[in-house]
Amino acid sequence: MRRGRIGEMDKDFERVLRGLDEAREFAKTYRFEMTDEYRALIARVEALPRNRSGAHRNERWLGSRAGRRALRARTTRRAPAL
Repeated sequence: MRRGRIGEMDKDFERVLRGLDEAREFAKTYRFEMTDEYRALIARVEALPRNRSGAHRNERWLGSRAGRRALRARTTRRAPAL
């Protein structure tokens, strides 16, 4: 009989595997049909300027860099002024 964290992990792992099996069975029977309205929406999104070939996509990285800088500024401890 297993005790402690390993036993709890085993139960969680088995639960996840059962869920994946159920999802696999559901996926075998599920049929998705694209409506004309949905296709038109996809076409509109693909036609946006940011989704065109050659579009500038660096703003995501700049935002990430700024976010890291801000977090670093909040979490960095500074020695008290003498």
